[in-house]
Amino acid sequence: MKLPISWLKDYIDLDGLSIEEIARKLTLAGLEVDEIKYVGLPMPNGAAPGMHSSERHEFKTSGMSWERDKIVVAEIREVRPHPNADRLTLLDLYDGQQSQTVLTGAPNIFHLKGAGKLPKPLKVAYAKEGATIYDGHADELVLTTLKRAKIRGVDSYSMVASEKELGISEEHTGIIILDEDAPVGMPLVDYMGDAVLDINIVPNMARNANVIGVARELAALTGRQLKKPTIKYKTEGQPVEELVSIEITEPELNPRFVLGLIRNVEIKPSPYQIQRRLRLAGIRPINNIVDATNYAMVDIGEPLHAFDYDMLKERAGKKNVKIITRTAKEGEKLTTLDG
Repeated sequence: MKLPISWLKDYIDLDGLSIEEIARKLTLAGLEVDEIKYVGLPMPNGAAPGMHSSERHEFKTSGMSWERDKIVVAEIREVRPHPNADRLTLLDLYDGQQSQTVLTGAPNIFHLKGAGKLPKPLKVAYAKEGATIYDGHADELVLTTLKRAKIRGVDSYSMVASEKELGISEEHTGIIILDEDAPVGMPLVDYMGDAVLDINIVPNMARNANVIGVARELAALTGRQLKKPTIKYKTEGQPVEELVSIEITEPELNPRFVLGLIRNVEIKPSPYQIQRRLRLAGIRPINNIVDATNYAMVDIGEPLHAFDYDMLKERAGKKNVKIITRTAKEGEKLTTLDG
């Protein structure tokens, strides 16, 4: 189980505990930490910002720290055409201190080229000249330092970063677009610096295969208070049992299956902080609906699945929907989403 420290902090105050102390306490309690991956937060014992991996410490460590003065939150105010390259753009960017002209080939903002001043600036992760990052074009994790160069006649000395360049994930086809509340000029490590504990969950510890489970153990180990989640939501409209029913064919195998119906859903990307947490936990973000089910599973240990009610209604011939749970029939095959 890959557990981001930032997620753990939702349920327990970790002030005064180093990441290695947390890993040690969990390991001694039976939740063995195999590795600590640093994603922005300072590496242990003053390791260099660009250090990729080390065996010198009690736990195997990997990752990198983000330099506070060189990797910050910035905002893109305009995406202009490059005078000599169709696939490159020039960004009018503000880093909290001064305006910069930044060259990029990022495809996820290419559609904004030539659109003029953006009505809402895009918040991004900005690496200044001299910053140490990963090479986004290398097959492996290769550290590089940003140096001034001239690309197609335009000075380039800094960049807006992808997740791969900051060691968050392997994603490098586009730059990170942060949530709107990201404070411009703030060191990125203060905004979203993290570390990930890779925990070996053994069968007798299955109750801890979720964030709140690990937080509960850590609260018991440290004498700190567990901040239990408050889950409240408004229910209204036609009762769900009038719209959809459940048939459980073998209750001894599936004793509990519960349905809820959410109307007027807009399918769109999840907020970036949700996507980032899922990626650090080893789950690929899809959209807000799928991400919500995966997030809840990792968060509180509740497996969920989202069905498209309109599609089920169509398949039911406009009749009320019935969802049936059963075991496979003899010789029956199905194709999963990943083929």
